[in-house]
Amino acid sequence: MESVTTLEELYYVSEMDKVRFVGWTTALARYDFAVVCTGQFFGKVLVVSLTGGQSALLDQQDVLNGDVLIRTFAIEREDVEVIGEALAAFIPCSPNDEYAE
Repeated sequence: MESVTTLEELYYVSEMDKVRFVGWTTALARYDFAVVCTGQFFGKVLVVSLTGGQSALLDQQDVLNGDVLIRTFAIEREDVEVIGEALAAFIPCSPNDEYAE
């Protein structure tokens, strides 16, 4: 007997989001990120590691927490403070934020 699965749409949202691509290098590693500012996710920002492929919804408290960054993005312990502070410069943000080009 064949089962038929029905698909129920929960949401469909389209918005023009602001994406900031940033990259840094330290003596130990290179870090490349996309920071997606959106009206979704209850004020959290989607941070994607372009280097490692990981992504997470983070707020400013999260990016300043070294354990979160190490666990999520495998950032070197020696680099975690400087990378966290650099990411914190982009959080919080809104899709309407204007960034200097």
